[in-house]
Amino acid sequence: MSTLHTISKPPSSELLAQCLTAVSEGDAILFLEDGVYYCATDNLALPASDIAVFGLREDITARGIQKRVCKNIRAVTMRHFVELCCTHSKIINWF
Repeated sequence: MSTLHTISKPPSSELLAQCLTAVSEGDAILFLEDGVYYCATDNLALPASDIAVFGLREDITARGIQKRVCKNIRAVTMRHFVELCCTHSKIINWF
């Protein structure tokens, strides 16, 4: 049973640190809204390679940070966001 974790607040909220305490193998993290600022954070502490990490492309573009996205974060479209929601058995929204 895998979980999609979504983070919609900026790095100042420190939600990623809280989220990482609950992430398990096979889970995914998706940054959206102001959470996409994590995608441009230098030295972003990400989980092990068995955790997929995504950023919503529309939100990345809207904030003008598309050229600063970390290499280990995959920018995805809204369609892929919907697919992620369908392929994971649970969704946890971090507020």
